[in-house]
Amino acid sequence: MTNQSQNTPLFHLLLSFVAICLALSLLAACGGDEPSAVQPTGVADIPIATVMPTAAQEQDTAATTGCEEYFQFCNTISISGSLTAAATTGSAGKGNDCATWAAGGDPRILELPFVVGAGESKITVALTRVGAYQGPGRYELAAATTTGLPDTFPSIEVAGRTFSNGEGSTTVVTVAADGSGAVVATGLVELASIQVANPDPTARIDFSMAWTCQA
Repeated sequence: MTNQSQNTPLFHLLLSFVAICLALSLLAACGGDEPSAVQPTGVADIPIATVMPTAAQEQDTAATTGCEEYFQFCNTISISGSLTAAATTGSAGKGNDCATWAAGGDPRILELPFVVGAGESKITVALTRVGAYQGPGRYELAAATTTGLPDTFPSIEVAGRTFSNGEGSTTVVTVAADGSGAVVATGLVELASIQVANPDPTARIDFSMAWTCQA
């Protein structure tokens, strides 16, 4: 082709057409889509559910264990005798971790887990404490002592009635180094309360509460 033919309008139009076709071919080969977002290494393979549990998963956990994880203590309560009741519920601690809460040392007061309104019978367990706790072990509570502070027997409210220490009552507390433990009381007597002005003098309950320490 001569220089004269190369300078004709038809020749320039042909070159423009070839360039447009080439550009369209390259665009089609690349798919013509916007580039996809870059996923950080490893993150794309982790399901969202494992990073942030859903409310349903938290409820399933609570239903399986009986206690939500944010409670320090998970308590299983059983009452028999004049009244029968049971419950599993969580309770808060005072900020110490399990090992510190149960640690030994000089005699000190150890307050046991406090439960309010648990189960269908609205069980409340209050005031139980070892007056001279020295470390993991077994303690038989005494309402009176000639040395140190006396122990405090559990005060139990169940189905609107209140029971605590009385003639013939016994209470034993055991605590393990990991903060788990149990309190077992027998022969607790009924006391006057807001709802019961005249308690039954023959009423007695046996009470047990085992707990695990979760924090």
